[in-house]
Amino acid sequence: MKQSSVWPRRAKFSRLHTSRMRQLVLWSMLGLMPIGAKAASTIAADRGGAPASSAQASAATSRPQVSSALQPAAAPDLQAWLEGVSQAAKRRNYSGIFVVQSGGRIVTSAIDHYVSRGNTLEKVETLDGERRILLCQNEKTRTILPAERLVVVENHQADFSFPRVLKTPRAKLSVLYSMKHEGQERCAGYVCEVTRITPRDDLRYGYKLWTEQSSDLLVKAQTLDDRGNVLDQVAFTQLNLNPAPNPDMVAHALRGTSGYQVEHMLAIPTTSRAQGWALTKYPPGFKSVGIYQRRLLLRDKPVEVTQWLFSDGLASVSLFGGSTADTQQQGASLHMGETNALLDRKGAWSVIAIGAVPTKTLRLFANSIVRRP
Repeated sequence: MKQSSVWPRRAKFSRLHTSRMRQLVLWSMLGLMPIGAKAASTIAADRGGAPASSAQASAATSRPQVSSALQPAAAPDLQAWLEGVSQAAKRRNYSGIFVVQSGGRIVTSAIDHYVSRGNTLEKVETLDGERRILLCQNEKTRTILPAERLVVVENHQADFSFPRVLKTPRAKLSVLYSMKHEGQERCAGYVCEVTRITPRDDLRYGYKLWTEQSSDLLVKAQTLDDRGNVLDQVAFTQLNLNPAPNPDMVAHALRGTSGYQVEHMLAIPTTSRAQGWALTKYPPGFKSVGIYQRRLLLRDKPVEVTQWLFSDGLASVSLFGGSTADTQQQGASLHMGETNALLDRKGAWSVIAIGAVPTKTLRLFANSIVRRP
C-alpha cells in the first residue's frame, strides 16, 4: 500500500456517522473541502452577534439565563445510570441497522460490535450513497473508502455518540442535568425504558433516550432544544442483542484493499502552553479533556492546526486554531442539526469552535480563548 501522512482533501469519511459529520462542517469552514449546496446555504455572516435566522433569534430570546449557582439534581443516580448505558455499548455483543437523521441528512448504516478474548471489534458500514466502512480494533481505527481506493488510519478509539453516551466518565452531571423516567415504549422490537435528560441552564441541549429493558443498551436517542424540539435523532431499526462473535470480521473487511492508498491522520498530544493558547474563563461545567496538534492539507499545502477538546460529560466542544485567517469572514457560523460551528479571529490566527451545543456556548469559548506569547 502507498503510505502518506497528510489528510487528503478528497477524503469525505466525515459523513459516516453523526460525530464525523461535525468534522465535515469543520473542514468546510477551514476551506479543506467544499460542502454541499444545502449545507452551504446555512452559513451566515453572524456579525455583531446577530442571529443567522429569525427562528434562531426567537429561540435565543426564549432561552433561560445561565444560573450563577447550578443546583444538584434530585435524582442522584444520573451519573451511575449513564455509566451503565455506556458500558452496555462497550462490553456486550450486538449488531443491527441504525439510522441517523441530522440537519436534513439521513444516513443508514449497519453495525457489528463484538468483544472477544479481551479485544473489542467494531464495524460500521454505510448502506446508502457511497460505500464507507469504518473498522475499530481496540484503539486502532480504519476508514475504508473503496470508491477512492483509500484507507484512513487513526491510532485511537473513535468517539461515537451512538450507542455510547458518555464523553467523559467522571463528570459532575447531576449538577448540570436532571433526569426523569417517562415509562416504556417499543423500539426495534424491544421494550425500552424512556428517560429524559434536561439541562439546568441554556449552555447545553437536552436528550431523550430509549434503553433496552434488560441490557441497558441504547436503542434510540434524540437531542432536544430548550422547547423540546428534536434537533437530531439516531435509532436502531433492526437490532440483535445476541450475535455470535466474529473474530475474523476486521481481517475479512480489509481483504481486497491491497494497493489502496493509506493516509495517517496525525493527532499528536500537546499542551495549551506549548501551543501558545489559553482560556481566560471556562464555560460552566466544561473541562479540558485533551489538546492535539493535527497536520492537515489547506489549498494543497500542509498546515498545522491545534485542536483543544472540552466536555461536560455529555456535550462536547472542539476549538481548532491555525493560520487560516483568509478562509471565511469573522463571525461566520454554520448550523447542522445539533451541531453548530463558529469562526473567530485572533490576529493572524483563526479559531473555529464546533460542537453539539447552542451557539451561545461556542461564543463563550471563542471569546475566552487568547493567544499567549
